[in-house]
Amino acid sequence: MDDRKSGLTQLVAASRAGLSERTGRRIERLPGLPSQKPPRRYRTRPNPFAEVWLAEVAPLLQSAPHLRATALLEELH
Repeated sequence: MDDRKSGLTQLVAASRAGLSERTGRRIERLPGLPSQKPPRRYRTRPNPFAEVWLAEVAPLLQSAPHLRATALLEELH
């Protein structure tokens, strides 16, 4: 943002920030910083574990909370 304010082009400013030009344009259009956006309250895709969560995953985690994600996936497989 400082580079843009000092007169550099979108391409140069984005490149210096390590971003693509398109991302620079998107960020520049935002009213504030990207980190200040409120979190989404909706799902963008269906939950792939919805069918097995309560029946299989939750009981496994309750009985052994130290299980890693890979172990849980192996149990589900």
